[in-house]
This record gives sequence, C-alpha cells and structure tokens, in this order.
Amino acid sequence: MPAFWKQSSFWTSTAKTLVIICLAAMAAAFYQQRNMVSGMAPEINVATIAGERFNLSEQLSKGPVLVYFWGSWCPICNVVSPAVDTIADDYQVVTMALSSGDNAEVNQHLARQGYDFLTINDEHGLYAKQWGVTVTPSIFIINQSGEVNQVTSGITSSWGMRVRLWLAGLSG
Repeated sequence: MPAFWKQSSFWTSTAKTLVIICLAAMAAAFYQQRNMVSGMAPEINVATIAGERFNLSEQLSKGPVLVYFWGSWCPICNVVSPAVDTIADDYQVVTMALSSGDNAEVNQHLARQGYDFLTINDEHGLYAKQWGVTVTPSIFIINQSGEVNQVTSGITSSWGMRVRLWLAGLSG
C-alpha cells in the first residue's frame, strides 16, 4: 500500500475536494432548475410527430408520466435518451424534441438512434418556455394528480428515473 494512503492529510484533502465537487454540482443543478415549473404541470394537448393526439390529463389517469425535454444536438441527451427509451417500455413517457428540426428530421434522428419513445416536436421552444426549461436534458415526473413531483436536469440513470416514477405513483 502506498505510504500516502496512510496519511490523514491525504484523506482530509480528498474529502474536502469531494465536498466541494458535490456542492458545485448541487449549485449548478439548482441554478439550471430555477425556472422549471412546480405545482400543477402545464397542459400538453398536441399531436405527436407520429400524428397521434397526446393529452397529458388523459394519460395521468393511467399513472405517473415522465416528460423528457431533449435535443438531437445535445451530447448529454445522447447519454440519457437510451435510458428514457428503456423506461418507455414500462412507464408512460412523452418526449419533447427541442430545436431539432422539422418532424421529418426528428423522425430521422429517432430512427438512426433506434428510439421508440413518444415524441412531440417543440421546434420553436413553446413548451420549453411554458415548462421553464433552459437546459437539456430536462426531466419532469408528473404524478397522477397532475403535480410536478420531481425535476431533473443533466445526466441521470435509468434506475433513478424508475425510482422517481415509482415514488410519484405513491404520491399521486
């Protein structure tokens, strides 16, 4: 074992660094989420890129809904989107493609990536503005009462989303 591992100054310095990193990450997340809606979720009643009508209020009668804002141009979304696609197999998910082109371009992106989640094209950012989204990816968990139960921006895991959806099912 290296000698520096036995020194308390190494562990103290490492602990301080980890605390600073955690605080900085929490501050960044708080800043990014400062304008995101809370309380009752804004209504979504619009056609998806597949031409099907999506009505958030109707979907909530079946259980909690994950609303995912993403962009085809967003590198972090490329990490989160596969997890969202997997979640969509087991939970209600609607996604909002931001500034990602017209419906044909969004469909091409989804096909290239192999994503099968329900998508609304927010080409001009109207829903993003209504929901207070300033960064992508942004995720909202809506409970059955229509309340925003959780918000997340940035990287998140499949298990984290599953747990939040499960908790929303208990609270709604």
